[in-house]
Amino acid sequence: MDWTAVLGWLEGAGISILNVFVALLAFVVNPFLSLCNPPLQAFVPLPVAPPATIEKHSIADYQILYGADATPAEITAANTLADTLRQITGVNYAARQGAPTGAKEILVGQLGGADVAALGDEGYLIKPQGDSIIITGGRPRGTLYGVYRFLEEYFDCHWYTAELKVIPTGAAEIADVREESYVPPLEYRETDWISPHDTTYSIANRLNANSYRQLSAADGGTMGYANSFAHTFINAILRPAEYFDAHPEYYAYRDSEKTRVPKQLCLTNPDVLRLVIDQVKAYWAQPGHAQIVCLTQDDNQSYCECANCKAVDAAEGSHAGTMIRFVNAVSEALADDPVYDDLLLDTFAYQYTRTPPQLVKPRANVIVRLCSIECCFAHPLDDPNCPDNAVFAADLKKWSEICERLYVWDYTTNYSHYNAPFPNFQVLQPNMQFFVQYNVKGVYEEGNYSASECNSEFAELRAYMLTRLMWDPALDYEAEMAGFMAAYYGEGWQYIREFIRLIGDNTGVPDLFGQHRRLSIGRRPIEKELMVLNQSQVRYADQLWAKAIALAGAETARQNVLRSQLCWRFWKGCNRVEEFSWLLPIGQWQAANKALYADFQAFGIVRYAEGSGMITDTPNYWQTPMEWRKG
Repeated sequence: MDWTAVLGWLEGAGISILNVFVALLAFVVNPFLSLCNPPLQAFVPLPVAPPATIEKHSIADYQILYGADATPAEITAANTLADTLRQITGVNYAARQGAPTGAKEILVGQLGGADVAALGDEGYLIKPQGDSIIITGGRPRGTLYGVYRFLEEYFDCHWYTAELKVIPTGAAEIADVREESYVPPLEYRETDWISPHDTTYSIANRLNANSYRQLSAADGGTMGYANSFAHTFINAILRPAEYFDAHPEYYAYRDSEKTRVPKQLCLTNPDVLRLVIDQVKAYWAQPGHAQIVCLTQDDNQSYCECANCKAVDAAEGSHAGTMIRFVNAVSEALADDPVYDDLLLDTFAYQYTRTPPQLVKPRANVIVRLCSIECCFAHPLDDPNCPDNAVFAADLKKWSEICERLYVWDYTTNYSHYNAPFPNFQVLQPNMQFFVQYNVKGVYEEGNYSASECNSEFAELRAYMLTRLMWDPALDYEAEMAGFMAAYYGEGWQYIREFIRLIGDNTGVPDLFGQHRRLSIGRRPIEKELMVLNQSQVRYADQLWAKAIALAGAETARQNVLRSQLCWRFWKGCNRVEEFSWLLPIGQWQAANKALYADFQAFGIVRYAEGSGMITDTPNYWQTPMEWRKG
């Protein structure tokens, strides 16, 4: 036999010798593994308790009032309440300006005489007062958030996705209202998944930043950036195309190259400081500017190593030394001008600037955004037994001691394989609670910002849980998730919840020798750090998805189940298990590949990874789905 010809044919088909070896090894080993992995018991969903019987009274006689001095956002809040109650009850509600009379009225905004001094910009108060109900809050957004809370609590309304709004109809009664107030711990809340781009969804779920939607004064306005919110030094402020040729000294000197490179700024150059101050003034002079100007490094490791910068960083024990001293200098230059009294300056503690400096402290109006990019997302960020996270937690605690306005930039997806499972649901709440415990004031949860091109995992569920946690880190996590999943996936939702538990429990587990495994944001689906499932667990997961599909009910819910199941099928295809196994006849596992690709197309899945990672138009079905990439 001409083995050279055979090997050439295999290579042309996209099959390596390693592929063949793995298949042969699996053929020999799998029967023995099956004996070691007895089938798991079938999952039995927990019974869903019927809603408690609560004495209610008619809401049809209530009038909705707002005051003569109501803000645009408070008028929106009153109209939102009226519109939603109209949908729920069929009663022709209309909000109007008026003074309280003591009759059955819902008083929206600051006309009920309630003390709102402690509610800040976004806290709310819901309070019975005689026959009336007060819904008020701090300005600009508190009352608006209070109305959405009122609709959630007393009428079971939810804005689960931009398209999935749950507004029960036919109920014209309300339980007795109890006094409730809440002030959110985070002043800045943002994420970039699909539905958070929608204005109504964002308001209902209390996102308040301006990176992915612009909220008008009537929508409550935003807490956000006057310029771009990331990597601004090179991309926006001192663009090399404008300055580098004439002034290379503005940019980083690299020892390894013995020259200046247009990748980062030289932060000890006085002309750079002057130009950046001028640019900050220009951003602040724009009409309708936001609260924050972003002064952040570019996304590379080419920090300046000139003699001056090296001396500062050596003294500070961190490359954050030059960064914080530079941003402080910008702050100091503008400190005496009342025009800039409300200015906040934002910078990164990211990669080479993540370690806190030993001497300098950020000024009061300097925001430091600490980025968790190097962390493990299978374990809570404050888990002392996770080496990567223990170092990050130590950095966060040190920053919280020296920084009055600490923000976090967190990560919530697999950027190299968007279509694979990313088992991190078990850490979302512990992480948010850790942030708040150490006085973090703002959180940006970066996710799959291209999810509209590759929504094949749990994009909408993860977005919803993140938005709710940023608002209330102490919420009932399981109840919140159950509400979403029942509405989104139908009656079989508990089987998907069990699948999420299964993969979370089997990600980041130590190997046979007790060595640590970590879930990073760039794991390949075939790596054991992503998931370790034996054959019985794989088949158990298949059963869970089959049950969820069978019980979904409505076609919309069924399609949501099938969409999310794609991540599981993708993982199986990459790992060549079950219907994708090379132990099956070639036609069978190739048919599984073809079916997966066809469903990718049907659900609009065209992206593979961040950047240029698009899915090919001409897949090779001899290859695993992990290899269906253009270029």
